[in-house]
Amino acid sequence: MKLSASSRFSLSLHPLRAASWIGAVLLVLLTLPDLASGHALAQQEAPPEAESGETPAPAVATPAVEAAPEPADAPTARERELLEKIRRLKAPRWRSFGACQYDWTAWRLSAKGVRTTNFRCGDPPITGNVAVFCPSLRISRQVADAQWESWRLPLSLSESAAIGGEDQMVANLCANARPLANPASEAPSQPGAAKPAAKPAALPAAP
Repeated sequence: MKLSASSRFSLSLHPLRAASWIGAVLLVLLTLPDLASGHALAQQEAPPEAESGETPAPAVATPAVEAAPEPADAPTARERELLEKIRRLKAPRWRSFGACQYDWTAWRLSAKGVRTTNFRCGDPPITGNVAVFCPSLRISRQVADAQWESWRLPLSLSESAAIGGEDQMVANLCANARPLANPASEAPSQPGAAKPAAKPAALPAAP
């Protein structure tokens, strides 16, 4: 059997086709590792996504801490004394406790530690003097030119509608009074008066 010229030409081209297919397959195999490594690198460079799918909140800048102002210099003893004097000058002269008013700027201190001032109670007012002995928290009153009462504990509003509130007055006075260097433990027999009496008054018994 004799092959025609066209058959012989197609047979001669078959090996060439096979060689070209083999080359194409080899080229694909050689380029696969490069493609795989490029894909992995792209996955590494991509930012990770939040698992919940929410967008992460932007970082909040921490404000700078401001330095605290330096404390002012503490006042000297003389300055504190003058400040206290200014405070007393600004305070109202008469202070009310219950139905009575007391002249808060006229307190006098005797050598034995008794504090005295003027008072007025009611309307029309009954005026007189009151004495307070802070170590025993007792008071004595002198109405007009009468004798001084005996030392007693101050009355509250529930105990007397006329002069109640004495307990609040004594507590306020003794809590803010300057302490004495050598306070007496017992009140003197005579409380003393804020102003000289016209005639000698009887001495109340010591508390």
